[in-house]
Amino acid sequence: MFINTLPIIYTYTHLFSAVEASLFLTALFLLVYVYTPQGDKHWQEAKMPGWYLFLHAAWLGNATLWRAFWPFLLFVNGVLVYIDYRIDNLTYTIASWITVHFMLALPIVWWLVAVWRCTRNTRYRLFGCFARTVTLCLVIEFILRFIITVKYPNTFFDCHLMVVQFGDCL
Repeated sequence: MFINTLPIIYTYTHLFSAVEASLFLTALFLLVYVYTPQGDKHWQEAKMPGWYLFLHAAWLGNATLWRAFWPFLLFVNGVLVYIDYRIDNLTYTIASWITVHFMLALPIVWWLVAVWRCTRNTRYRLFGCFARTVTLCLVIEFILRFIITVKYPNTFFDCHLMVVQFGDCL
């Protein structure tokens, strides 16, 4: 997260500075910490025989936090790095880049709900706070990507080489 978006925002726009972003993220972490419930140190996860039962249990908040948080975080960051790599190599258009973001929208909603519901299923409150803050940072990442796509497409996309979708860069 924030591998390409923050450098573009800092370098080519004046939306906010690095100090303002740091203050905002620190305030966000402290606010989330206040509202994060204390973890249950004696909670035990029930065994789930299948992948779909795990997804359902995580949605309902009946899975451990790390099982609901880490696999999807690694997956979504891998997808974001891959599509940014494809844009850098001029093998993706703006429309295909946006399509991948829309395809990630529903899984991200599942992930947000699952992580927020599973924060009680950890030993330490700080882990739950960290997981909730990272989910909110992913939402902020997608907002920044939308702003870059709509307001500043020339900063990330090579619009001179796009003949078919040059209108997206205007």
